[in-house]
Amino acid sequence: MAVTTGTIQKEPRREPDQEFTALRRKGIELIEEMSHRWWTDYNSHDPGVTMLEALCYAITDLGYRIGWDITDLLQNPPGDGSDYAIQPFFTAREILTVNPLTADDFRRLLIDHEGISKAWIATRKGACESAWYADCKHDYLSFMPSGAQTFELDAVSPQGIRDVFLQFENDPELGDLNDRKIRHAFAIKISDKISGKEALEVTVEFRMPEWSTARLGEVSKYVDSSGKLLHALTSVELTNIAEGERKQSYLADIEIVFDKDSKDADEAAEVITLDLPAVPVRLYGSTSELKGYGDAWTFSDFDSAELAKVVAEPFLLKSAAVQRITAEAAALLRAHRNLCEEFCCIEPVRTEEVAICADILLEPEADIEQVFATMLFAIENYFNPPLPFHSLDELLKEKMAVEDIFEGPMLTHGFLKQGELEKARLRKTLRTSDIINEIVEIEGIVAVRSLRLTRYDTAGNPVGGVADIGRGVDEKRISAEWTLEISENCLPLLSVDNSAFLFFKNDLPFVADFAEVSDTLAQLRGQTERLKAQNSGSLDLPVPTGRYRDPERYVPVQYSLPECYGAGPDGVREPATAERRAQVKQLKGYLMVFEQLLANAFSQLAGARHLFSLDPAVQQTMFVQSLKNEELIGGVTDILKEELDEAALLEMAETATTMQERRGRFLDHLMARFGERFSDYALQVTDYDGKNKPAETLIADKLAFLTALPELSRNRAKGLNTAATALRPDNEAVLKRRIALLAGLAPETAQKIIIVEHLLFRPRFPGDALMEVCLGKLPCGACGEADPYSFQLTVVMPGWLAPFDKNIELRRSVERTIRQELPAHILGKICWVDNHDYDSTYREKLTVPLTDYLREEGRNARNARPPQKNALNGADLIHNAALESFSAWMKSEQYRTTEDSDRPAALRELFVAELDPLSNIYGGVSNYDVIGSTIYDMMSEHFAEVVEDDRWYIYKRFKDAWDAWLAALPERQRREWKPAGFVSRVQETMRGMIGSRLDPAQTARQAIEQFGDLFDRAMRELAAAGDAVNDPKSVVAEIFEEALDYEPFDSSSLSAAERAELKVLFIELYAPRVHESLLLLEVVTMHARLTSIYPPATLHDCVDGNDVNPVRLDSTILGG
Repeated sequence: MAVTTGTIQKEPRREPDQEFTALRRKGIELIEEMSHRWWTDYNSHDPGVTMLEALCYAITDLGYRIGWDITDLLQNPPGDGSDYAIQPFFTAREILTVNPLTADDFRRLLIDHEGISKAWIATRKGACESAWYADCKHDYLSFMPSGAQTFELDAVSPQGIRDVFLQFENDPELGDLNDRKIRHAFAIKISDKISGKEALEVTVEFRMPEWSTARLGEVSKYVDSSGKLLHALTSVELTNIAEGERKQSYLADIEIVFDKDSKDADEAAEVITLDLPAVPVRLYGSTSELKGYGDAWTFSDFDSAELAKVVAEPFLLKSAAVQRITAEAAALLRAHRNLCEEFCCIEPVRTEEVAICADILLEPEADIEQVFATMLFAIENYFNPPLPFHSLDELLKEKMAVEDIFEGPMLTHGFLKQGELEKARLRKTLRTSDIINEIVEIEGIVAVRSLRLTRYDTAGNPVGGVADIGRGVDEKRISAEWTLEISENCLPLLSVDNSAFLFFKNDLPFVADFAEVSDTLAQLRGQTERLKAQNSGSLDLPVPTGRYRDPERYVPVQYSLPECYGAGPDGVREPATAERRAQVKQLKGYLMVFEQLLANAFSQLAGARHLFSLDPAVQQTMFVQSLKNEELIGGVTDILKEELDEAALLEMAETATTMQERRGRFLDHLMARFGERFSDYALQVTDYDGKNKPAETLIADKLAFLTALPELSRNRAKGLNTAATALRPDNEAVLKRRIALLAGLAPETAQKIIIVEHLLFRPRFPGDALMEVCLGKLPCGACGEADPYSFQLTVVMPGWLAPFDKNIELRRSVERTIRQELPAHILGKICWVDNHDYDSTYREKLTVPLTDYLREEGRNARNARPPQKNALNGADLIHNAALESFSAWMKSEQYRTTEDSDRPAALRELFVAELDPLSNIYGGVSNYDVIGSTIYDMMSEHFAEVVEDDRWYIYKRFKDAWDAWLAALPERQRREWKPAGFVSRVQETMRGMIGSRLDPAQTARQAIEQFGDLFDRAMRELAAAGDAVNDPKSVVAEIFEEALDYEPFDSSSLSAAERAELKVLFIELYAPRVHESLLLLEVVTMHARLTSIYPPATLHDCVDGNDVNPVRLDSTILGG
């Protein structure tokens, strides 16, 4: 290996400003060029050359300091705050990480959470909660398909929804939370006179079900938040025993009985029970003994208290722990969700047991138990690869790129490698060749023969039809020689109990001691397990720190001249004449120009730390240094005038306009370094009236954006937190803040922006409110109109606020910013809405014609027409009185109960009752007996039109509905409402009711769709009437009674008792959701009413109601 030796260059290469010889040569060249006719002596003894050399030396000093490390130049002086005052030094963790964007990012986020060891994300196929149909004929969405449609072909379901599957860490007390199998050895008391045994030892395995809130209720009814049972377990009974498919396997109903609440003084209170139907149970033990005793013992011989302790209690506590961690994971995901994306099923990953049978050939000296344990460990890692956390130092030593290290979201336990994350995906196929390759790499193994794979179901029975698919073998084959298929989104789990391994040494068979194998395997698992303790190492790269070296410190050039010049710190050598002193002053004055230039240059270098600072207090980009300091230059006060202070120098160096321009350019450079820019610069440099915006405001806008840049960059695609019960600024979509800062919007305008994600409006159950659509004349759903939810959002802008109420060009600028900031896959609608209750336009629609009518038809006491001004005043008085009555009528919501055709008559009746006689309001005319009826007609028709327009506080009403909906969303999401689970519950209830000719699943689906359609109609009627719903159960009961007139509820095969049972089920499912559905109906109805308002004198498409091509009259030839 060649040895590299270090060398020192004889003449190191320097920058030009650090090369004294080059500077002197250049100076001589310039002197010679400018004054060669008078100056011919360029030797070192010449005073001019001497001064040139002093200047060159000062320049090299400046060049040397410019070459200092940037950390030293940006370092603050001691005692001046932090090392770097408000510098844009965002760390790698702040600026390179992102809010989870990809599926792997969300996996990282979940795996970093306490209690979760692995996670997988899958795109949802089909509806999460409920699908719908597009009724193109009637132009609306419905839960009922038309006669030509089928559920499979024409049902529409939203996109952008993901399912999440979790694997949990081992609990220190409860053990493996992923394993729902409970195995225990029971001693059954018997009396066998032949063998003399008094007890039969039986090991029983219970395959406990996954906790289902829909079937079993909330686990919090049995376990408190600290993980303790709320009620003492009384007994556990096994009933309805049925033999399973395999020997010594059974299905048993388990009834868990609890003590009554000790705080309840009512002794007759109902005992708390929990029923678990059809739990698979398998017995392990001596087959001959179990078979020999036959019916000599039964499951009732198990000790009930022992069952409660070893079966029921672990099941409840494990279920509670799983529910708690799953709920935490759901809240975590919804707090980090992206725009127009949601999560549906967040649940423990389902496992499928796989058994392996094989003959293993070993080397003669191999330790069978050690090899066996290592082999099992290798197979487990092949099925479920480990996913360890790594420290920052570890990855840096591996030379991993920094941008790769900080890929994804911020984590608290370290870093995950992308390669290991990809390797730890859920396998869809197991290959025997891969397993053999893993096994033969183990030391001591020579070969593997006859390896077979078998998959088992949740009851522990072998599964056929998944082995060696497509290889021309029996479709019902159980054991796989080549490949074994795993169900989608399921985790293969090695079943050691069902596996069989036979070891050979020199062709002699051996069987391993399984107890020793288990101990060794546990040891191997423990050695490789990396607990998710708080990472002790650093999670971020530190900001480099420098050493303050005072770059502004200046040594005057004149102090470098020979002492005989008299310009040094000791001054003129005494004794000196007045002439000599005057010559020295002249020399100092001559050099002062150079001194000032150089001193300013040193100050500019020292001020570099302020050039890119985010400190709003920075008010200069050019820096100067006053030389009026006797300690710096002796005798300077006799040379420089009093007025030439630092303020005067700064004014000469930089004007306010120059400073603002330079400051803005520095900030533009900073934004460009981070790939950001103000998208519409014209919007930034002009104010709302088209005049130049103050430069300070523009700088403040840029500083605000740069200060918030880490969050704005990291969370640019982040949606609002749907798990939060209150909509705070930190819970809202970051897009709102980006729009406000990039567009330079005023705070009061930015605060009123609403980002509405349509996906949050999706129906959560059949019968929930559906959005209004415009299917048009195209083929139904040709352009996606049948799905108004997927990847669509509405940006609600305050169109009534200045300047957007008048300036449509500014609107266009803001809209361009919004569209540029929206992710490319999201379709955004921008609505400039109104919030006026009753503006001048409405007022004039009544007062102008009413003034004309009073002027023409009104007569005063002298039978004369009222003057124009008097008539105008009268019209205003009458209008104001009518408006007061009308406002109270609107506030009481009486308009909701009035049909459109009856509204003018109702308003006329109101005005006659409250305003008559009109002479008390306006006495300028006296013939109300003639004109009064027409005036009432004009008022009633006018205000009926106002009601029909429905524009009263449209923004506020939508905002209130939106906030109410978001407040109800966390509770709504918490409910377990899955299409398959809902259908199955109705199907189970209807089983045996509908006869053998009908498909139970299809009939249940038809019943849900029919009931959902009726529920939707009923909710719309309730909302239109404005009635409060005090008893949701009675509302659902009425809907069910109506449903009995429709299929399949009207089936003759349903008895009265069966209909009553279905009624109870539908009330249970729908009653808790009545209020939520009404809230959703209100917000989607208000959303449909959102339309853009336009500045005066604007032509726009009144039919489409969009801002695509609005035309300002004063911007065309029509407007002059």
